[in-house]
Amino acid sequence: MINLYSAGKKGVFEVVSMPGIAQLANLGLRVGTQVAVKGRYALGGPVLLRVNDDFTLAVGKDIATQIAVKEVRCHESPQCPSRCPGVK
Repeated sequence: MINLYSAGKKGVFEVVSMPGIAQLANLGLRVGTQVAVKGRYALGGPVLLRVNDDFTLAVGKDIATQIAVKEVRCHESPQCPSRCPGVK
């Protein structure tokens, strides 16, 4: 497991644990949610995520480092479907 801030841009990750911040749950980011990192802003800025291939969400670095994720599939893998989160 790695934290969301350290996750690469070439994979799809599942949220394993996260802080109990109600706003994140209200926005659809919960344990079990699949996310793809779309970008990372410079100088420790927020991480831009594609959540369940439904919408894009920016999460600050301080919160992203507290969210543990595991990779569930990689865009470079032949097993990766062509329409998984983050592949556009």
